[in-house]
Amino acid sequence: MSPPTVSQRLRDAAVLPALVAVVLGLATSAGAQERFRRTAPLPDAQRLELNLPPVEIRVLANGLTVATARRPESGVVTLQLIVRAGEVDSPRERPGLAAVTARMIGKGTKMLSADYLENMIESLGAGFSGDVFMDYTVLTMNVLAEDLDRAVYIFRLITLEAAFPERELASVRREAYWELFEQKRSAEVLGWRQLLSALHEGHPYGAATYNEDVIKFITTRDVTAFYSRFYRPGNAAVLVSGNIDGAAVADRIGNHFGAWAGAAPRRTVPPPSVPNDRDRVCYVEVPESAGATVFVGNSIMGSSGPDFYPFLVLKQILGGTTRSRLFMNLRESKGYANYAFSEMEVFGSSGAYWARALVRPETIVPAVREILGEIGALAAGPAIPSEVEEAKSFLVGNMPLRLESPKGFAEWMARYVALDLDRSQWDRGPEELKLIDAERVRETARKYLSAKPVVVIVGRPEWLSAYLRDIDAIEVYDTGGQLKHIMRK
Repeated sequence: MSPPTVSQRLRDAAVLPALVAVVLGLATSAGAQERFRRTAPLPDAQRLELNLPPVEIRVLANGLTVATARRPESGVVTLQLIVRAGEVDSPRERPGLAAVTARMIGKGTKMLSADYLENMIESLGAGFSGDVFMDYTVLTMNVLAEDLDRAVYIFRLITLEAAFPERELASVRREAYWELFEQKRSAEVLGWRQLLSALHEGHPYGAATYNEDVIKFITTRDVTAFYSRFYRPGNAAVLVSGNIDGAAVADRIGNHFGAWAGAAPRRTVPPPSVPNDRDRVCYVEVPESAGATVFVGNSIMGSSGPDFYPFLVLKQILGGTTRSRLFMNLRESKGYANYAFSEMEVFGSSGAYWARALVRPETIVPAVREILGEIGALAAGPAIPSEVEEAKSFLVGNMPLRLESPKGFAEWMARYVALDLDRSQWDRGPEELKLIDAERVRETARKYLSAKPVVVIVGRPEWLSAYLRDIDAIEVYDTGGQLKHIMRK
């Protein structure tokens, strides 16, 4: 699964994972809930296969990993530089440094200005971008196959010879500051950030919940130090995918990047996060909120391990589409919510799942009860075989759709290489999914859904007093994530 990046959150309020991007048509009646659950899997989806090319990997003498994948059907070649350092590697006193550093790549070299580099990229009709995930950074350039030679030269120039002029840094700081500030208008972002913060208090993964105020303290010296420490060949990989000759391209990468020097730095791998197991309700006050946004979730496993695909099926059953339990209960049956879905995001050593719903203010308490009830029912009861098969069918059928575009393929390849995943998470997803049965889903649900999830509500301050008769204690936060007070009965 391709999680959202920290830098994407600087640019975009959309924070939802992108593995399952196709949503089925809306259900039309509450009575249709059980009928949907008895519907047989879609046979066409079961026949689709994930035909991904092999990833050929070579390690250069300087420690740089070069990974290539040939896709003859693609008219675009994607160049990527993976640096194994993400937001979790930002110093505690400088949160956001990894994202700002990535934004500074391409803003100048010792000899060339940002405008000159931008013109070089535009002359190829290419695009250049940087994304910072929790555990790694990806710098990406997309070009036509006939321009690959020139693109590799430019790619090396802007990544290996990067300089960080104060004027450009000031511009990046301003841009990042106002984007983070504007995101406070999004209940989706505020809810997700508060949930992540609550699940990772005192944990390195809590570093991604910074607000705009910290950006102004980042200096050129900070960016240079972060770049010098982590942007090294022993800590990096160059990926090339498209209609290419893998061996020839690997040689070309070696010619351009072979003189790059530097061993991998010592990094501390974050431990798995401990799931929440106590009653906890967090309320984020947003005075202008039109509706109430609810997040309910907990910590889960990381990106590797045997539970990834079973939990993906479990998440799909809970709220992956408009045919799943949450949507059919909260919207179609009870009429509490405009929408109700579930999602998951996995990092290197741990992850999180959550249910997400937009509800009417007067239905917040019963809606939360229904969400907790659906999670508890999956944790305590047997999985329904027809639901399991339908979830598998949906995932198997839509995974190829996600990966057929150059962008989707490149993101999947970057995750695979950066996190050093086994082949089951490269091209064996459909096979892995088809092996999962109701008993495996039941075991996974008991393992991860039994602990009490954190509840996060985003809404107006005046709505709070009405909930105290039903909730013992509510932690009240402002839009910057600061605890204001705790309301008790």
